[in-house]
This record gives sequence, structure tokens and C-alpha cells, in this order.
Amino acid sequence: MRLAFEAKFVNCTDAIDGEILQLSLDTVPASHHEDERCTPYVLISRNFEFPGAATVEWYDGQNYDGGAEIRSLNLRKDRVSIKLDRDFELEVVFRVTDKKFARLKSFLSRMIDARFYIID
Repeated sequence: MRLAFEAKFVNCTDAIDGEILQLSLDTVPASHHEDERCTPYVLISRNFEFPGAATVEWYDGQNYDGGAEIRSLNLRKDRVSIKLDRDFELEVVFRVTDKKFARLKSFLSRMIDARFYIID
């Protein structure tokens, strides 16, 4: 299966002095009420307080799912392509400034094991 969409909002956040990192690719602003959601999002999270890989959750416009691990990730200036361990693919296009892209790239390189990560 495949989920593809354009993210209008790309946010990198951290908590507990960088112990928890999250990348949100969303179609609506963070202030949007989740119970009114009808458009997709992807959230990649890594909690360094516990062992394990980054995990991904998403909403496809109808259903929520998550807990999947990344098998490969390809980041380009205008998109990210992700293959998950559940035979599921994500393709998210976005527009960000060079500064925001540098932050996005930094977050992903810290969150994702280097053998799964490709930057074009």
C-alpha cells in the first residue's frame, strides 16, 4: 500500500534536551482539532531514553495507523520517500526554506539509522 500527499506544515520538535525527537508532516496546522481531521499526516518519532528505532504513525484520510519501523528513507529538498516494515510506502512532498531543510535533514540523520537513510 502507499500513502502520498503534500504537507503544508513541516515541523521538527524536540523534548527533554533532545531525548525525544519528532518530525511532523501535516496537511493542517498543529492547532487543528484532531477529532475533526479528514486529511493525511505522518509523524516520525524517536525516543532515545529507550532502546529501539524511530517509529512512524500516520493518518491516511480515513484511518490512523502506526508503530511501523522505517526500512528505507530517501530525503530530497522537496520530498521524503519512506518504505516501512509493513509493506507500506509513504511519499510526502513539501516546500521548505533552505534553513528549515537543513534542520529537517539534521533531525532525520539523528533519528534514523544511517544504513536506511539516503539524501539526494
